[in-house]
Amino acid sequence: MRKPMIWLGALVLAVAVQAQDFTRTMTAEEQAAAGLEKLSPAELAKLKAAVERYKAGAVAVVQEQAEQKVAATEAKVQAAEQKAAATEAKVKEVEQKAAVAEAKAKEAESKAATGAGVAAERKKGPGWLSALTTLKRIADKPEAAEAMESRIAGPFTGWTGKTVFHLENGQIWQQNDDSSYVDRAVDSPKVRIIPGRLGTFWMEVDGVNPRVRVKPVKLE
Repeated sequence: MRKPMIWLGALVLAVAVQAQDFTRTMTAEEQAAAGLEKLSPAELAKLKAAVERYKAGAVAVVQEQAEQKVAATEAKVQAAEQKAAATEAKVKEVEQKAAVAEAKAKEAESKAATGAGVAAERKKGPGWLSALTTLKRIADKPEAAEAMESRIAGPFTGWTGKTVFHLENGQIWQQNDDSSYVDRAVDSPKVRIIPGRLGTFWMEVDGVNPRVRVKPVKLE
């Protein structure tokens, strides 16, 4: 803002210097042609005063116009600064929203990963089943109270020595004793596979009193 003010001061000073005595800028011929020589000193003084008043008015007009231009320039600068500040505030707001969205996305990913882990554990079934799947040795009573539950895939009519049982979870178990049990067909009854001693497994069928010893054929 200092440059417009310096320019304004220089302009006013230049006009003021010119207004001191207009006759100094005129040649003798110009003064004679204008009839200034015919004027008395008092008349010439009055004429000079009138010219100086006129020039002073012109200086005031120029000064006022210059001040208006300076004020307009200052207003534009202030408007630009306010606009820049508003833009900066919007950028910060967008950055904050982006940070919040990123934090929520990470939280959702963490919850999804946790949920997937829990689902995988549930799908995997009892600990003894995963141990059997990976061919690990099973103790005499491996989580004996925990059973693996599913359903027979299709109708169930009993077992007769070497019956193979297909379960809805994709597993296949086969009878591992010589017992037999025959009953009317039941559609997809619930079954429970329970580990016993020395690596044996028993299958209980919902609604059937006896249970049958089985062995795994396909677990995955």
